[in-house]
Amino acid sequence: MLATRSMSSAWCRYPELQVTLICLVMVPKRKPIEISNFYMSATLVTQALWIHVMDVNASMFSGLQRPVENVSWNQLTKYKGFLERINASAMPAVFARDQPMKFRLPSETEWEYAARGGPSWKDEFIYSGSNRIDDVAWYGPRWTRAHDLFAKAIGGWRAWRIVSRLNRFRKSMTQTHDVATKQPNQLGIYDMSGNVWEWCEDVSTDDLDAVPDDGTAYVGPGEERRLRGGSHHNWNLHCTVSWRYGIVPDAHDGCIGFRLVLANA
Repeated sequence: MLATRSMSSAWCRYPELQVTLICLVMVPKRKPIEISNFYMSATLVTQALWIHVMDVNASMFSGLQRPVENVSWNQLTKYKGFLERINASAMPAVFARDQPMKFRLPSETEWEYAARGGPSWKDEFIYSGSNRIDDVAWYGPRWTRAHDLFAKAIGGWRAWRIVSRLNRFRKSMTQTHDVATKQPNQLGIYDMSGNVWEWCEDVSTDDLDAVPDDGTAYVGPGEERRLRGGSHHNWNLHCTVSWRYGIVPDAHDGCIGFRLVLANA
């Protein structure tokens, strides 16, 4: 693994990931997917890097080593957006060396493969790098056995709505944290559970058969884009490596950020 530090954001380049199979989980179904080689940043994109590229800070929680947040999918992908600007800079050449590569958002399958630890995905960790969420994630409330008993008593969906409503005030009490301050996963990647939600390239779909078999993003019909990983104010169950969430591409708040993939242009 080669690692360097640029604009206060850690970047790791992995030797080619020889991937033959992963399981994209949509409980209770699983689908085998073959993924081509790719490189993923070891940390979320920091405010330092965002400011370097965009000249302004979009974040609600200020801190150069904190993840940038309050950024929409559209802001990242639009004309003269973050991805176009960073790819027009010298940075792709610095990391790709002589290879024609560019930065982009990860596909959902790339994200889940990396979150599950790459070749170590058979560890079957609940969170990225551990079964103990406190080791690897900044998150909000914890769903406990008491919540399970409450759900059994009045019904799961009704209990979820009541408990979530009671915990809404926690959103104003939580905040992002500096990247890479919890333990990394098996690949040395930080914060894939919690801290901020991460945009993926994909259009959201609940049809597992529609997810491409080659690890590329699903770009078929749909109004929402995919978020993964959970955030600092979310329940622990939202921070699992299997939880999938979709939201409109112009959504942005203090819980939504992203990380980068470096791949063939």
